[in-house]
Amino acid sequence: MKLLGLLFITSVVSFLFISSGKCIQVSGPSLIIDNKSFDFGSVPSDFKLIHSFKIRNAGTEPLKIGSILTNCDCTTASSLDSIIAPGDSSQIKMFFHTREYYGTTNRTISIESNDPQKPVCEIEYSANIDYFHKLHTSDPKYLIFLPGQGPKDIKLINQSDKRVEYILESEHDSVFILSKLSGEIKASNADIIKVTVNDKLKKGTYYSNFTVTYNTSPALRLTVPVKVVKY
Repeated sequence: MKLLGLLFITSVVSFLFISSGKCIQVSGPSLIIDNKSFDFGSVPSDFKLIHSFKIRNAGTEPLKIGSILTNCDCTTASSLDSIIAPGDSSQIKMFFHTREYYGTTNRTISIESNDPQKPVCEIEYSANIDYFHKLHTSDPKYLIFLPGQGPKDIKLINQSDKRVEYILESEHDSVFILSKLSGEIKASNADIIKVTVNDKLKKGTYYSNFTVTYNTSPALRLTVPVKVVKY
């Protein structure tokens, strides 16, 4: 009886693991994209924005990334690795130039691979160009660092009659450092974020950004472009 009980428990546990998908490794290459969409929120026009989508190979054979196609000449995208070993991960990095656009935009990026089940996967991004909410915004709307310039402040503004919390998301590119990643702003008040350029950057021009999410209902988002020039 004890043996039968143990076998029953083992079978149930095995079924639960298989049902959850946590212990299943797909035969052949398998492309998995953790988050297939990204919302920049409100952004200024004529700036370059970036975002990296994490991808991984959940299969048993090497995943080969082929062509990466965009549906707008305002966007370019590339994979950091052309071949991803089983269990490994990489990134699809995109550059979006807002140019002279205005209003809401939604774009897609198509990723071709040797995944037999999903030979083409799509990711998407959206933005509200040159449209900023009156009650929750930032000042300035972007930051430009020229050679020799030190840290700069950006003011996150809450002009509503209620306190609001916020969180910041920055790209993992080590271009700059934020003084904080979350906070709270009292009604009709503002909070200051200090942005410091990485002093180890080599000569060149760098484009990056960080995204602010206010916990309003619905949540409001805005992205602050950061351009750094190093001579």
